[in-house]
Amino acid sequence: MAKYSLDTVTVAEVLDNPELRSLVDSLIPAVLEHPLLEVGRSFIFNDAVPYIEDLVTEDELNAFREAVEALG
Repeated sequence: MAKYSLDTVTVAEVLDNPELRSLVDSLIPAVLEHPLLEVGRSFIFNDAVPYIEDLVTEDELNAFREAVEALG
């Protein structure tokens, strides 16, 4: 079973957890430039995806999702 799921983890958890943040930094760093990043910290990550679709490709997002799930 996966340690993390983008269906349950918040944006804040992704940004504040060093293990998850390193995946953001390496796989989807463009999301860190989103102007409303701090406002969206309480969102479940998957609920925030529509707001970052213009910053990342579907392949990048899938690679991030797979890497997160592989942590477990």
